Amino acid sequence: MAITKTKFINYIRCPRFVALDELKKEKLNANITIEEYKQEELEAEKKELLGNMYDEEGNDLIDVENKQLEVMMPYYKDVELFAGKKIEETFKGRTTYSKETYDQKPFETTINNIKYLCYVDIYNESDDSFNIIEVKATTTKKFLDLGKTKTIDGKKEKISIFTKDINGNLILKEETNYQFNEELNEKDYKNHKAKLYDKYNAAGHYVYDLAVQRYIIEHDSNIKNKENAKYFLAVLNSDYIHDGNRYNNDLITLIDLTTVTKDYQDKINNDLKRVEEYIKNMDGSKCPIGEFCEYKKTTKCKYADLCFALPEKYSILTYINNHHGFKDEFGNKFERYDLINDGKKSILDISDNLLQKEENKIQKDAVKNNSVYIDKEKIQEGIKEITYPIYHLDFETFPCPIPRFKGEKPYYQSVFQFSLHIEREPGICDKNKDHFEYLSKDHQDNREELVKKMCDLIDTDNPGTVMVYNQAFEKTRLKELGEIFPEYKNKLKKISNMLFDLMYLIKTNSKFYQELGFDETRSKLFNYYHKDLNGSFSIKKVLPLFTNLSYKDLEVGNGMEAVVTYASFNKLTKEQFNQKYQALIEYCKQDTYAMVEILRGLRKIIR
Repeated sequence: MAITKTKFINYIRCPRFVALDELKKEKLNANITIEEYKQEELEAEKKELLGNMYDEEGNDLIDVENKQLEVMMPYYKDVELFAGKKIEETFKGRTTYSKETYDQKPFETTINNIKYLCYVDIYNESDDSFNIIEVKATTTKKFLDLGKTKTIDGKKEKISIFTKDINGNLILKEETNYQFNEELNEKDYKNHKAKLYDKYNAAGHYVYDLAVQRYIIEHDSNIKNKENAKYFLAVLNSDYIHDGNRYNNDLITLIDLTTVTKDYQDKINNDLKRVEEYIKNMDGSKCPIGEFCEYKKTTKCKYADLCFALPEKYSILTYINNHHGFKDEFGNKFERYDLINDGKKSILDISDNLLQKEENKIQKDAVKNNSVYIDKEKIQEGIKEITYPIYHLDFETFPCPIPRFKGEKPYYQSVFQFSLHIEREPGICDKNKDHFEYLSKDHQDNREELVKKMCDLIDTDNPGTVMVYNQAFEKTRLKELGEIFPEYKNKLKKISNMLFDLMYLIKTNSKFYQELGFDETRSKLFNYYHKDLNGSFSIKKVLPLFTNLSYKDLEVGNGMEAVVTYASFNKLTKEQFNQKYQALIEYCKQDTYAMVEILRGLRKIIR
């Protein structure tokens, strides 16, 4: 059982992982079957793909079953094929790539009697050199966002550390004739470039992966012309807009990381020595936790829950904004992982002098004294801003890696469903009779039909409110749909102007409440906090506090399940389709009726 690239990246996390993985020393230089390697890679790919596709506040996406994630894999494989075609058209020589790992180019090396093995997604070879291309179903945005933020005409723009070379590939500006200036000085450039060498950074994570591959390749004694090799990531172009016809090469962007991965090799060598020590010692005793555990990420260490051992409710991690640390009265900062390592795992374990933020004090008091924090006046004044009828609106979207329809970009939140409950008078809204919906029956472009039905249902000529939960999402979708379907643009803009965020009444919104006359300090504080929120204001946390309405008995119970259910439509029998279709309707229906119930509960509070 050799150490694959994926295993190596996990083994280097901490001394404990290797021991918990029950690694057998005598198997370290044995052959690994291609089936075993493929399975490891697929599991890693699924986690990364899911992390790019979907991220909902309060959801630990690791808990999503693998059988549901299987529907996502064809999209990743399509990204690989598009990248392979681009390489064939971009570079001369012979190119090896495949949907299946079986046909990918293998490399291996044995160091201190331990075998290290990797396959590369795309291998391009000429007579005197070769190119290594690792395909990732992420976008260029993670890399282009590395840079200084500048405000131009009221809009924030990034002055990236990357630029394009003559072939359209992304390359570090230092590898061109770029002259540092006020827009991007050398100090800022180096600070952002350093993130490429942080394997837990959004971009650095992918660079480390490629650098490990380079280490194995350069130590493979059977490989020639290594000094001329180039190393690339192939990712989706975040600026690519699908024109509705055939995809072109602009869909994929190559990022030249040859220099960066070369700089990485000493670090990889040190990491390899650490892994060897971990294997030698096989120490499964508890060790300190840290960022390397990647807790609450899709790439979370599979043993993280064992090491963290946090209480199910009211853990230290439920303190809002705790990632900024806690400070004492002298300004000394205490990081959350250091506190957990020190045995402080519950909200109540944190002393009062470390809580400098008023909202954190409210959270601790709610748990300690079983109290509920309510600012009735703010809730009351907020509700006064609502006009009738209320259109309780919710979208379900599919963030497909490859844009499916005209006007969409990679990971575009493509709307395939909406739910609408119409409340014509305060508190008067029947869950079934006052409900309207649209759900696409297939994976064809049915967006215009969806938009038309929604526009027909919402009367923009009379005063009213379109109620949503966390309005930035719906506001962006309405704007995007208006750009794609210009004949509905004015109507959709009017709907957008009618939006009211129910979360404002519970969590707060500083600007909103200052405009209503409240001072800045009070405007920033919660309007409502109950200990069972557990640090989250997601609608699924808020709902049980005001009603017995529950998602527990629904076949589709959260947004991720909604995404994978829709994604599976073309794989279902007629009977299965009818069942899943209705399950999706019931889920989205629950989301909008939840807003009706929460608003009803808030009205009772202020009475």
